[in-house]
Amino acid sequence: MSTRDVLLGASGRRLIDIDGEEEVVTLMPPASPARIAEIEGGLGFALPGELSELLHTSAGLDMLESLDLASIGPCPWGAPLGPVMTPVGDGAGNFWVLELRPDMRTLGPVWFVCHDAPVLVYQSPDLATFVGDYLRFCAKPHDGPVAEVVRESIRRVWTQTIDVPRANLLDSEDEVLRDFARRLDDRWFIRDLRRARPGDGMPLGRFGPTTPLARAGQEFVFAYGSRTRMERLRTWVTGR
Repeated sequence: MSTRDVLLGASGRRLIDIDGEEEVVTLMPPASPARIAEIEGGLGFALPGELSELLHTSAGLDMLESLDLASIGPCPWGAPLGPVMTPVGDGAGNFWVLELRPDMRTLGPVWFVCHDAPVLVYQSPDLATFVGDYLRFCAKPHDGPVAEVVRESIRRVWTQTIDVPRANLLDSEDEVLRDFARRLDDRWFIRDLRRARPGDGMPLGRFGPTTPLARAGQEFVFAYGSRTRMERLRTWVTGR
């Protein structure tokens, strides 16, 4: 099912949040030509065809936490992604995001960027799947893939020890991993999320709020660098 079909099918649906508050989902009006031109000017490239079509149909869904497809800008919390659509947040300062590129044929994947704990978690392969899963999360019994990421994956990713030391990949048969590892020094740990499943991810602040982050071009291969206790103490004292 396309994202457009999911949006149109959601209109009129009744949702009840965890506090028992009920609301009827309604379609937002289409984005205006001026708004679309503003978005494209900020991006520096034309919107992907599917997103442009969506915005000419509707800018999203009005609901308990509105889903806004025209919310586009830098990625929150310094996550190593390019410009993103931020369709919705969790109400606690964390957001689901979708990186935008001029050549993308599928609107996806969707990631969850969290600041407490600071992690980047893979949520959905595409926007249509995410919208469907998010609507499920917003209705009783508030379960499904979105619930699993919010309730379980954040802490698991934050405490995981599967990120690979850069030195272990210097002779990898995978060209992307090998070349990326050779650009880094031995302080770095690499996480390959090219074939991620919902709930997979990477810590963003493992060594404090200024943990260095890197990415292998436009691949979903990321890395974070370690920092000494003295470096972290200096950040705590000076903010740098």
